[in-house]
Amino acid sequence: MILAIETSTEFLSIAIGENDNVMWEYNLFIEFSHTENLNKILSMLEVDFSKIEEVVISRGPGFFTSLRISTAFSKAFKIVYNDVKFKAVSSLKNIAYNIKGYRVIPILKAPKNKVYACAFDENFNIVLEEGIYSLEELKMDFPNFIILENYPTASNLIRLSKFENYVDIETFEPNYIREPDALYNKRG
Repeated sequence: MILAIETSTEFLSIAIGENDNVMWEYNLFIEFSHTENLNKILSMLEVDFSKIEEVVISRGPGFFTSLRISTAFSKAFKIVYNDVKFKAVSSLKNIAYNIKGYRVIPILKAPKNKVYACAFDENFNIVLEEGIYSLEELKMDFPNFIILENYPTASNLIRLSKFENYVDIETFEPNYIREPDALYNKRG
């Protein structure tokens, strides 16, 4: 069984699957309530966690603290269930997967009126690396691309996990792209 936990945005998504088949998904649209609700939702599942063979989380980009929650959960899960394997999927790739087959620029809000973005061609090959961009510049530089702002889902983590390599969760760090505001402001 696969457990997928998507926490890269202000919303929480959890799914259970086998191979790339999603058996159950729960999306909670209460802003920044990951910590309070993750354990509640998982206990609601009544799943035998010893049957979980793989945990898939978002690699980022996204909100610093949100990404830390699924990473910390996975590291703790590894302590209890040592044989579990872990994968991490780009949150932008997760969004783009909803309309693969088209030229698409998935975006997530970033600080300072910017967006986290990358670009995929119609064959789902990356043509612009993940980074922080101005939305206006993306529109000018990629006029024939669909700009898609959406929320990544745990069900897409399951579907995309078959294309990802396993990660060592003990040393894994999310792809923040930029420092959190606290560090950025401290350096002034």
